[in-house]
Amino acid sequence: MPDLIAFVLLLAITAYSTAGGVDFGAGIWDLMAGNSPRGREARALIDHAMAPVWEVNNVWLVLAIVLTWTGFPILFQQVFSSLYPLFTFALLGLVLRGAFFAFRHVAEEPRAHRIADVVFGLSSLLTPFFFAASLGAIASGHLVPFSPMSVAFGLVSLAATAFSGASFLVGDARRYGAPELVVHFQRRTVVAAAALIAVGTFALGVIWWQAPDLLRSMLAGKGLPFALATMILTPLATFLIWRGIFRWYRVLTVAAVGSMVFAWAFAQSPYLVPGQLTISQAIAPPPTQVLLLVVAAVVVLVIGPAMGLLYYLDQRSALESPES
Repeated sequence: MPDLIAFVLLLAITAYSTAGGVDFGAGIWDLMAGNSPRGREARALIDHAMAPVWEVNNVWLVLAIVLTWTGFPILFQQVFSSLYPLFTFALLGLVLRGAFFAFRHVAEEPRAHRIADVVFGLSSLLTPFFFAASLGAIASGHLVPFSPMSVAFGLVSLAATAFSGASFLVGDARRYGAPELVVHFQRRTVVAAAALIAVGTFALGVIWWQAPDLLRSMLAGKGLPFALATMILTPLATFLIWRGIFRWYRVLTVAAVGSMVFAWAFAQSPYLVPGQLTISQAIAPPPTQVLLLVVAAVVVLVIGPAMGLLYYLDQRSALESPES
């Protein structure tokens, strides 16, 4: 049962990294769109693509936090007491991102609108970087807020979110009948993929330096299948987008980013904090485990179909269009 709860926690983290990562990536490209006519068109596409679904992805973050403090209270105490600076910056970015995404819809003056755009874009950088930095600090086994591994994980997260955001925006541009923006985001997907491969390679070097046991497990242990999946699926999805073969590329993008998270998690199992705390040491008492699994199952059964319907309607442009 402890391993099952840990796996459910991993699924919640992965869902937030993939679904939430797409939205963060869109925010990154919003920041980099500029004020040219093409940039304004790209920003309008991003705005309308995100509007129906962007808040729903925070469900996975809330679920992950609840699973951590309820299922693994010792982990929650150790991690949040040691890494609170990283979580503070991440949550600050999350609040600012939501607030200024809303503010820019009601800002009437161009200067106020531009400020809202900039804050929204910067917070789209801030949040994924610091959330991933906290995972890097945990993976290092030292729980030091600012370390080479925390920075490396943060940079990989930025590249991964930019990649997934650009990939999905290619689909949104196609959905809204904007061929110029399709090309615009095709190029950005290729650039983001190259950055992800480069930063990912750098991160492996940092892991080898600071946590060699973790790297060995990633490349020759439990994490190997998922590391290989990331290495294969990232260039494959990029190739399909670059060549204009618009089949399965979004599924492959999600699988590539999700496999990256799985590679880290399986590589350090059975440890929650490598060298310090295992799953069996951190797990809550058995009655709490049973109740937590029941509640998690109910949450998934209630929220899952609603979220599925939301995504289904959104991808068929049944909720909103650029002309609305």
